[in-house]
Amino acid sequence: MKTFTILGLGWLGHPLSYELKNKYKIKASVRNDERLASFKDELKKDDIDQNNFELYVLNEYNLENLDALLDTDYLFINYPPSKFDDYISFLSKIYSHKKINNIEKIFFVSSTSIYPDLNEEFHEDYIISKPKRQNVYDCEEFIKNKTNYILRASGLMGYNRVAGRYFSGKVVKDSKSIVNFVHRDDVISAVEFILNNKITDGIYNLVSPSYPTKEEIYTNNCEKLNIPLPTFTNVITINNRKVNTKKLLESGFSYKFNNPLEYM
Repeated sequence: MKTFTILGLGWLGHPLSYELKNKYKIKASVRNDERLASFKDELKKDDIDQNNFELYVLNEYNLENLDALLDTDYLFINYPPSKFDDYISFLSKIYSHKKINNIEKIFFVSSTSIYPDLNEEFHEDYIISKPKRQNVYDCEEFIKNKTNYILRASGLMGYNRVAGRYFSGKVVKDSKSIVNFVHRDDVISAVEFILNNKITDGIYNLVSPSYPTKEEIYTNNCEKLNIPLPTFTNVITINNRKVNTKKLLESGFSYKFNNPLEYM
């Protein structure tokens, strides 16, 4: 059985580990001892063999478990840059480790917020000169020649993340602008799809291939939750960015949730 390491056992990494645990030996990192104890208790509760599901503490100030975590066949890196004082320095410790060259495939979760704030449609080969989020761009620039798959995820949704709930009863501007969302299950499915097929290394946008407007999805979700609708205005304060996922679709992948209106 091959080993799959997940660096960042959070909202995405946690369910990914459970999805893969019957196919791979799982190694995973959490940020502190409190989270470690919590997850170990969960494994016991779920009757999961802890010999086949190893948990370690790893953060930018504690790298003592990095050697064990990188003794793996597949590596999945999933950290929000905002959680670090110096994310690139942390990444440099990972990518300069002696075991990194023995890993078969490296996945890195990035964000479609790397694309500029323009009224355009963005494909993976778009040349980025003015990223919307500079820290995301800087991270990609650092890891792009050292990583097999860069997954540019749009706004992650599903389960307890419901678009529009926060805006219930509030005023929403840019009501006619489209949303770029992806369901968490589809991100997990995309990782499995890549693992199970001969997919060309590179950058892949992850986004549901239908694009409702803010007004459409917020109304849809608030009505399903039976909570007050927002008040919508047509005031334009942002650009209408559209992220294209044609590259992933052409590789043979199918989204379970083609439209964010289907998430609930």
